[in-house]
Amino acid sequence: MRIQTLIPAFCVLFLFPTSLAAQSKRVWVLRAPGAAVEYDPATFAEKRTVKVPAEAVASPQNFSVNHLGQMLFAEPAALPLAEGGLAAEQKVWFWDGRAAATLVREVARTTSTAGSNLSIAESAPAPYLSADGEHLYWFSNQARRLQRDGVDLSTKTTWQSWRTDLAGAGREDLASILLPDCSCPTGGCEESCPYGEAWVPDDGVGSFFLLTQLVAGKTQPVYKSTSVYEESAGKWTATPLDPPLRRVLDAANANAILEAIPDTACCGWANQSDDQALLHFDSKTLTLFDEQAAYKNPDYDVSFYTENGKLSHNLSSVALTIVATSQANKPIQLAEDGQANPEESQRIRKALLDLPAVEVKRIDGKSNQDSPRRIAFLPHATLVGWINDKEILIVEGHLLVAYNVASGARRKSSVRVDDAGHVFLR
Repeated sequence: MRIQTLIPAFCVLFLFPTSLAAQSKRVWVLRAPGAAVEYDPATFAEKRTVKVPAEAVASPQNFSVNHLGQMLFAEPAALPLAEGGLAAEQKVWFWDGRAAATLVREVARTTSTAGSNLSIAESAPAPYLSADGEHLYWFSNQARRLQRDGVDLSTKTTWQSWRTDLAGAGREDLASILLPDCSCPTGGCEESCPYGEAWVPDDGVGSFFLLTQLVAGKTQPVYKSTSVYEESAGKWTATPLDPPLRRVLDAANANAILEAIPDTACCGWANQSDDQALLHFDSKTLTLFDEQAAYKNPDYDVSFYTENGKLSHNLSSVALTIVATSQANKPIQLAEDGQANPEESQRIRKALLDLPAVEVKRIDGKSNQDSPRRIAFLPHATLVGWINDKEILIVEGHLLVAYNVASGARRKSSVRVDDAGHVFLR
């Protein structure tokens, strides 16, 4: 990936210091019917419990927690909004580290007439924690659609970002982008018009975040552009990245970004292109996972891909969870253009027996030609994250386990979890 900037490029993969590297990590587990339980990652002893909404346990992807122990839960409110039922989408549950509060976000849908058309104004801000615990960050696509007889004609969208205090007050605008006016030839603006989608670090917004403009499309998203926003002296500036990012797995800073390239399959097919995981830093791009190189599976409709991935604190290693769209004991059909190949079929079924699996790769970084080197492969495991530069936290058999990638030693716990999605390592 090339970062478009006038500042001379330099490799920071091994030199960039991260404040989290010096901090002790914290582990939180969401438990039914409504609790976030903290465990000591060194001993797995239970430390404290915070009551959370039951909906957060059911939808862990909409729950977040930072290193300070602040927590946030907000149901997504994507455009276009439904005509009614906005009350639930306006509520945000927030734990400031001491007490819970319910915040109201400005999810809104208003209508008016514009000649013979209906004008619909919509906004649905998404809240995020901050890494320093002093702010809440908000990102919003504000759209004005023209509609006739229930059919979308065009839309005008503005993406905005701002931050507030922990009560949701004291708004401070950060950035705003007016997207081009867009017609909607299919009658649904989300199928042909771009919107902004932000990515923030697990620990909340610190000194940077990423913004990608994409079109949802009918069958698969189209990625238009990506910019990295960085804060300096209280001012946020955007730097475009080329090419645009697809699915961001992790990022340590603007110069170290881990990305997944998803399969382009659609319309009932699972395997029509090569899934990959790429590490971008400055002018270098390293391939950490390549489906077709690793599994040689072009003839069968089974896709192997990286479900998640995390950079180590010193940026010398990357851990990935590898999963597939099929199971070893299920029938496997040919790909759309595939030819029967018994040897390939047998190889695929053997590989499926190990999944999900965690793979850890070391980045040598001495030259652009050096390939990442596998240092660990853990079948039947799912990655949570890095406890420190040597240990990763994984889920094996619904139990939390710390694995030392240098020695191969395991620290098994008795902490039982539903899945890795209910575990938060900060």
